[in-house]
Amino acid sequence: GIVVNYFFNSGISADEKQQTRLSNAYTNFQYSVLNQLVLEGVYSIYTNKEKYILQGSIGYKKFYERYWTFSEDTVGNNNFRGINYKHIYLRGKLIQNLKNQIFVGVTYSYNRFNNITFQEGVYPQIPKAAGLGESMSLGIGPTVVIDKRDNQFSPQKGWFAEVGYRIHDKNIGSNFNYSQLNIDLRNYIVTKPKGILALNIITVFNSGTVPFLEKAKLGNDKIMRGYFAGRFRDDQFAAAQMEYRYPIGKIFILAGFLSAGQTAPNVSAFALNTMQSSIGGGLRYLVNKQKHLYVRFDAGYTQKQNWGFYLNLGDAF
Repeated sequence: GIVVNYFFNSGISADEKQQTRLSNAYTNFQYSVLNQLVLEGVYSIYTNKEKYILQGSIGYKKFYERYWTFSEDTVGNNNFRGINYKHIYLRGKLIQNLKNQIFVGVTYSYNRFNNITFQEGVYPQIPKAAGLGESMSLGIGPTVVIDKRDNQFSPQKGWFAEVGYRIHDKNIGSNFNYSQLNIDLRNYIVTKPKGILALNIITVFNSGTVPFLEKAKLGNDKIMRGYFAGRFRDDQFAAAQMEYRYPIGKIFILAGFLSAGQTAPNVSAFALNTMQSSIGGGLRYLVNKQKHLYVRFDAGYTQKQNWGFYLNLGDAF
């Protein structure tokens, strides 16, 4: 695959650049020997003097993923059914800085899944869910962001909070009626002598008829590291993680992390005895001192006794 990243500051004058945090846009092209294809463009932009934040992605995937069960921990790691599909998507947010890095605006999402096919097999059974053959959803709603971080890619201090609510409705063109509430909270604490303790809570709460491939998934390169994406999936998701980052010399950072979370069919089904957890660590290498950019390698190990390995630009959160 090929990824082309461009980091830039949208400030016009030297003084305005000091008031504007780093932005990023990238294109991603991937093709695999299994005939999988990913074409996408992604952007996260602070405009001049941070009057607005523009974030979003647009893309096409001819992809494969795995289905085990929903939230029931009833199958082994190798008891999954493969899913092939085509996916066109457009997602984003446009938010305005009202005052003191408090941003308010709109979030939107368009997803179309076609040619959804489950691989042959006996177990697990094909799930009973909406949108198994194809699905299209269109949603829009308000979002509020408070962004006190010093850097959106590898934060050293500050905090971040986002609450977004999106309605998907047949009256605006969606094939399904459902609403989604997203919450993302982050805090970065400087510790003595020179470490950083990073904390994060993420929740996704759905209400209504959520199409199968848009249900919340547990596991990715940012939270619940180690779990294969979709190892558990359902209408509700909640997870928390902590990561300690300690610099070694001038260009390396050692990190250790711990996370816990779960999916559930409804909020009342969340329970401590069904919580999933993972632990891991990694190394960050400074590739651009001026822009404070790190390459991140992480290894996560889960209570399901499997590993996940990740190589990315920027911290997980």
